[in-house]
Order: sequence, then C-alpha cells, then structure tokens
Amino acid sequence: MKHTLNPSPSSLHTLGEITFANCGEGKRPLLRVNADVPLTDALEHASLLLHLAKQLTLDAAMEPQADRYAWAAHYLGEMGKAVMDDVHTAMTAGADRH
Repeated sequence: MKHTLNPSPSSLHTLGEITFANCGEGKRPLLRVNADVPLTDALEHASLLLHLAKQLTLDAAMEPQADRYAWAAHYLGEMGKAVMDDVHTAMTAGADRH
C-alpha cells in the first residue's frame, strides 16, 4: 500500500487515533496519543522516548538482573511507536480530514 504524504507536515497535528497500553483480559487499550499536538513536537517527543528506550536496553544488556530496565524500555518503546504511528496517520490522511 502506497501513501502520499501531505506536502506541509509542519502545519499538521496528531489525530489522536492511536491507542496503546493494552491491558486486562480483553486487552483493551488504556492510553491514547492526544489529538492536536503539532507533528514537529510529537516527533521530537517520540525521538526522546525512543532514545531513552535505547539507553535502557543497553543497560539491561550489560547489567546482570537488570530486568527493570528492560520493562521500562519496553513501555517507552510502546509509547514512542504509538506517537510515530499517529504522526504517520496524520501525514498520510486525506486533505478532507484537516
């Protein structure tokens, strides 16, 4: 599937469609990316989340019994992915949505 990106992403905002942190028996999403965040701000925050996840996975790999780092990295990675998915959705959405 090929997507066409909106030509002016600096004027776009998150849509708030992407959920994450599935929990409970039904695996219902607990959290959602907020709508109306400028994409440049969302991308910067996603970059910070993913950087921290990267640092924690390195710590987890190097230190014995560092499972707490692995879980923190897992959740940070999930948050970063959700932000990136919402940014992608906003950038590829039709012009009629904005």
